[in-house]
Amino acid sequence: MKILSIYRSSFSARVFATAALFLVIFSVVLTTSFILNERRSLRHGLIVKGTLITELLASNSRIGIFAEDKDLIIPSVDTVLKDTEAISASVFNVAGKLITEQTREFGDDKSVDNPEQLIAQMRNSLMPLHTENGNTIEFWSPVTAYTGYTSTPYYFDNIQKAKPGRLVGYVGVALSMKSLRHDIKILTYKSILASLFFLFAGLATVYVFIRHILRPVRELTDSVRHIEYSDFPKKIPVLHTDEFGQLAESFNDMIDELQKRQEDKSRLENQLVHTHKMEAIGCLATDISRDFIYLINTFTSKIFVARNYLSPGHKAYEELDALRDALEYARELSKKLADFSKNSTTFFEVQSLAIVLKQALPLVMVNSPIKLNMLIDDNLRQCRFDKWQISRILGYILTNAIEASQPDSTITIKAANIDISNHTHLKDGQYALISISDKGIGISPDNIEKIFTPFFTTKYKHYGLGLAVAFSIIKNHGGHIEAE
Repeated sequence: MKILSIYRSSFSARVFATAALFLVIFSVVLTTSFILNERRSLRHGLIVKGTLITELLASNSRIGIFAEDKDLIIPSVDTVLKDTEAISASVFNVAGKLITEQTREFGDDKSVDNPEQLIAQMRNSLMPLHTENGNTIEFWSPVTAYTGYTSTPYYFDNIQKAKPGRLVGYVGVALSMKSLRHDIKILTYKSILASLFFLFAGLATVYVFIRHILRPVRELTDSVRHIEYSDFPKKIPVLHTDEFGQLAESFNDMIDELQKRQEDKSRLENQLVHTHKMEAIGCLATDISRDFIYLINTFTSKIFVARNYLSPGHKAYEELDALRDALEYARELSKKLADFSKNSTTFFEVQSLAIVLKQALPLVMVNSPIKLNMLIDDNLRQCRFDKWQISRILGYILTNAIEASQPDSTITIKAANIDISNHTHLKDGQYALISISDKGIGISPDNIEKIFTPFFTTKYKHYGLGLAVAFSIIKNHGGHIEAE
């Protein structure tokens, strides 16, 4: 059952089983055919040998048979019995009377018990014949005396061409088949062993060949199964340029595309979470800024009334002035909250972004030891934006760059046209790309994802609203901001 399960679940196992079955069938058929052909060849060789010996005995004993002289026949019979496979030799006259017979002990082998039937058959046909009897095969041939002189011996191969002559007798030679059967047995064993050797060698070759050919398929299967244990399957090495190589390349391209989509999905999910968070904080900031401004206005009016009751030299007068300055500071904070919460009015108009950059950014660099390098394309396209909001957020970002830079270093600002398609956060279209880079200490990987979050800051006495406001305004303009 386990083997059947492996066969059903593994393509390699099915291919190997099919190839193995073909090899086994081919090996059995080839070996069987070879053994049968060799058996026929060996048997035919024995028949040819026995027929030749019998024809030679008939030719050499013709005179002795005609004279019925045993002494003339015995030398020819002794010559026949010298053959290792010869069992007996018999000579008969034309009437079928036995003239001489010599037999050699050969185990249980024996000649034909009743030769009369064979002699009668040869008397009618004058043709040699042979018959099998157990472990022996007996060859018989008629003996004829030619009516004319000829020097051509009377062999089996030219019997059809022999001249008609006078029948003078018959000869028979019995050969043992033990040697033939022993040779056939050895041949069968050797053939089976050779077939098994080549069968196992062929199966091993097929196994190695199939493993090599189907390696990309196995790696593809393992890579797909790898999904169960990780987010993405591992890539497949491309070893060839054939169909399997093309399949591996396509699979690797699919993995790259899946990884890219997963990364885009993660960034989009983070962006959505961040956007929802910003929207929630924006709603909260709206309520806080509205109530905060109301309280600031109340405190400011009360301070104004209280100052009217005091003389300029009164000790409380200075305290009220300090409180008023603090309230103005708080009012500025409330304005930033209002900007972040999108409560401030936005005035969109199509105008030159290059002019805004050249006018606003140098003002931020006043009294700063940092150098400003501006690389603005001459053909920078006009955009639709709120000049004051864009100027303000560029000032926030540039201020952060100044604070992070060393004296006498350089901040580079580039502005160029860009066409965007298939972007995660932006619609397809034409945009202006502004990049601000500095030589400062940078931002740690733990904080890079938090810098646009409201109230997140690593600086002392900062609100953490500058980049959050920049994120909100840029998003409100249909753009996107990111940091590296």
